[in-house]
Amino acid sequence: MTSSARDLWRRAQFALCGIERQRGEPARSPVARYLDPVRHAREVAALRALPQTVGPASRVAAPGDWFSAGVLGVPLLVSRGDDGMLRAFVNVCRHRGAIVVTPDECGNGRSRFVCPYHSWTYDCRGVLVGRLHEADFPHVPREAASLVELPVAERCGLVWVVPSPVEAFDWKGYFGPLALDLDALGYDSRAASPHERRFVQPSNWKLVLDANLESYHFQYAHRATIAHLFHDNLVQQDSFGRHQRIVLPKRSLAEAETGSAVSWELLGRHSNIIYFFFPCTFLLWEGDHVNGFNVTPATPQSCATASWMLVPAAAQERRAAEHWQRNWTIFWDAIDEDFALAASMQAGLASGANTALNFGANEFACELFEREIEALIDAP
Repeated sequence: MTSSARDLWRRAQFALCGIERQRGEPARSPVARYLDPVRHAREVAALRALPQTVGPASRVAAPGDWFSAGVLGVPLLVSRGDDGMLRAFVNVCRHRGAIVVTPDECGNGRSRFVCPYHSWTYDCRGVLVGRLHEADFPHVPREAASLVELPVAERCGLVWVVPSPVEAFDWKGYFGPLALDLDALGYDSRAASPHERRFVQPSNWKLVLDANLESYHFQYAHRATIAHLFHDNLVQQDSFGRHQRIVLPKRSLAEAETGSAVSWELLGRHSNIIYFFFPCTFLLWEGDHVNGFNVTPATPQSCATASWMLVPAAAQERRAAEHWQRNWTIFWDAIDEDFALAASMQAGLASGANTALNFGANEFACELFEREIEALIDAP
């Protein structure tokens, strides 16, 4: 077991005793943050320069595997090349800008991607390898017409893409010390993804993420689903740059008998751990699996959500399909309650009843997130 797991266990136990009940400074969040179309455009532009989770790594585990997706208005193509290298591209033909691969599809054993408009053809490394009437394009040499490549990485069984073309991206710096936690949990490209969900939510994206950074609402909003599992208004939070790790101790932790054999498995049995990777990705570790989602702005009043269950290879054979289905249902029964309340908040924002939303001292993690978004869009 890593020192990180031991520390989380100790702090969760202290929290139950009231020794380390965390609080921050009360704050306000202006309503304009969730309504202003100009601000929305600035957020989208800023978020395109940061990593987004776009799908399970298991879809591109072998050479020739591929899938298409979209995030923040950018169509994406992710492909494992014949050289074994994972690549991501803007899924747009370099001829007249048509979408090359049908959105939200996947496959394997494919070495060519053909634009449906004029049949410009790209290989699995994104290189333009064929087009009709070659002599008509002396001004567009093939070497200058490859698909636009994007930074891509694999972590915790997911593919992460920066949906803007940049020369280099510091993935080690982005994940930082939380990479050690993720590696210790044992997720890689062999992790199964038995369940997936995508939908458009009728609320500003930040309202959804705020709901997952505090437990103040649990005892009432989740009274019919998960409230009985957790302590009221209790979190243990750590910041890692812009990222956050939040431990939600379960009531069962107080009776847990550990002796000296504290493990990640035991910690997962008696708590939930949220890994929030700024700006849009939540990974909820629940012991034998992760439920994750990525939430991105679509309009000022709506957001796109993509969600996956991830099961490490070592756990896949130990449980029947019904176990994973039951956990997926429990997860979304609770999260749907959060999404419904975010939609309710959005419906009331334009009423003029409030000029700002109020964060209590117990909701300090929400304020940290909102403050980082503010700093992001104000940066040069």
